[in-house]
Parts: sequence; structure tokens; C-alpha cells
Amino acid sequence: MPVHANVEAALRAQATRTAVDLIKDRARAYAKRPMTLENIFPGLSAAAPDTIIAVAKHLVAAERNAPRRWFGFGGEVPLLNAKAVLLSARALRRARPRAPDL
Repeated sequence: MPVHANVEAALRAQATRTAVDLIKDRARAYAKRPMTLENIFPGLSAAAPDTIIAVAKHLVAAERNAPRRWFGFGGEVPLLNAKAVLLSARALRRARPRAPDL
């Protein structure tokens, strides 16, 4: 039983690392080629970072609420894409100059 738990924990940890790597890689791709955001949601490439963040949060919530197929797939890729858009937009928001507080 403990061996099974260790294997399961190792697989879960590797899956998490893989998902994080995929999200970061896609976020970098979106930052290099913002027009690819149009594949995720129309008009996203021309939107402000705050708008992109709001849309990405909506897409994440929609994917989490979507029904899953009986064989376990269906939502992983759109969810990874939405999280990558969210990460990319947050980086854009941090990089833009801020207006001085008056």
C-alpha cells in the first residue's frame, strides 16, 4: 500500500510540474505573438491587460464548470490555454508604466 501511495504522489507531482511548464511556455508564446490570443477569444489581442485578465478568469471558471467526458478528457487544453493567457496578461500588467498617485 505505501508503494502505491508513493507512486501516485510521484505521478501527481510530475503532472503538476508538466502543467506548470506548459502554462509558462504558452504564456511566453502569447507574449511573443499576441495575435495568437485571437484563437482563445476574439478581440483579446487588442485588449488592455486588465480586460485580458477578466476574460481569462471567466474562461478558467467556464472550463472548471464544464462537464467532463466519461473517459476523463475534455477541458485540459482550454484550461491550460486560459491559465497561460492569465499569466501572460499579469506579466503585461506588471510591465506597463503606472500613473503616479496624486
